[in-house]
Amino acid sequence: MSSASSLPSALPPFLAATPDSDPLALPPLDAPLDAPLGAGDGMAAALVLRDAGTPGAALDRLLAVLRDWPAETEACLLAGEMLMELGRSAAAASCLTRAIALAPGDIRLRLAHAEALAHAGRPAAAIAAYEALLRLRPGHAGALLALARLQAVTGEQTRAAGTYRDLCRLDPRDPVPARELGLLLIGLEQLPEAVEALQRALRLDPDQAETHAHLGRAWMLLGERGKAAASLACALEIDPGDRQDARGLLEALDAPSNSLPASYVRHLFDQYASGFDKALLEVLDYQGPRLLRRALDRLVPADRHGSLAMLDIGCGTGLVGREMQPFARHLAGIDLAPRMIEQAARTGVYDALAVADAVAALRDGVDGQRRWDVVVAGDVLVYLGDLTPLMDALAASLNPGGLFLATAEALPAGADAPWLLKPTRRFGHAEGYIARLAAERGLSVALAEQAVLRQEKRQPVQGFIIALRRN
Repeated sequence: MSSASSLPSALPPFLAATPDSDPLALPPLDAPLDAPLGAGDGMAAALVLRDAGTPGAALDRLLAVLRDWPAETEACLLAGEMLMELGRSAAAASCLTRAIALAPGDIRLRLAHAEALAHAGRPAAAIAAYEALLRLRPGHAGALLALARLQAVTGEQTRAAGTYRDLCRLDPRDPVPARELGLLLIGLEQLPEAVEALQRALRLDPDQAETHAHLGRAWMLLGERGKAAASLACALEIDPGDRQDARGLLEALDAPSNSLPASYVRHLFDQYASGFDKALLEVLDYQGPRLLRRALDRLVPADRHGSLAMLDIGCGTGLVGREMQPFARHLAGIDLAPRMIEQAARTGVYDALAVADAVAALRDGVDGQRRWDVVVAGDVLVYLGDLTPLMDALAASLNPGGLFLATAEALPAGADAPWLLKPTRRFGHAEGYIARLAAERGLSVALAEQAVLRQEKRQPVQGFIIALRRN
């Protein structure tokens, strides 16, 4: 695996791709060789050719060596490296599989093999290969780091956290696993441990803007505004170009109570796009898609299933869209986070997708579609305080009889306000406030039910599902 110092925030391209099937075409053993060389001389010649900028010729030379010296594992290893350089990951994995059969205890071969499997789009096989390596060489730092990263980007966040913890114990002087563990734990809402890991990383490497930014985000979620601002200011001082969007996070700290900056929401979800589904469903026990589907089943007659123009706002990775698809003739999705849209596109659920703001998409349309039979918003209102602009846009874009369905978090007990920004940086809303805005715009409440929407810090998050119908 690459030694990149940041946890991938979206599925890497080599894992997103369809696994390639590039076979390794080794020459037949009886093919003539123009200039037979010893294995060492042949490998040296291959290296000269690679250094001269002719990797194809270098590979041909190595394949010739392997024809005459099929048990030469060093040639297999070098061929695997060159195949990877040429983008032929599946062929590299095949070559290295052959070498491992000859030398099963060679850790270098196993490390290269696991990396080739990952780049060939076979993450499960790559994880198994790293685990096999670690059984032979427990505590191999490179394998542990690569394994943790693969687990994280394939939705195994809890296992990844355990692997990162092992790595931190193995080498407490390395800031990289501590930083990546901290970021992962933010997504798992294990915030005190995330803060501890990020602070440890900064003690080891205090000049990492990325780590300061992650620490600022963790402090924000813990409600420690002063500490969050200090960490984000450090990130900006180190990186004035602001690759971590620290300014957006600082804006979120100072945002008026009726909104959160789009940049904050975009950055938040881009960070967690790759493992979003598993975190929501398994860690947070997110119920939104199921609740919305159940409401639609009750509100949409069976004879209209499969005939509706539908828009999924804040579509994320497509969790809600999967539940909506049976009702739709045309299903579009929009989200502020580009990496979420990339994940949603891989589901094949949507007919159209766009990176867009909800109000703008309702006003301007998506892929030419401007009027909707159903608009759904799962876990979207929590990032909006004042819903007036959204309600105005809905009233103008819903067809007569059209539906808007959304989940919303309840206000804290005793709160007397139409909406409130909670310490979690998520808005709660009063059900009556939404009903009043709807009535003023020709929409009526078709359904409103209390529900537990998800878990947070192992406690149920109370909210409600509401459906509005355009009169």
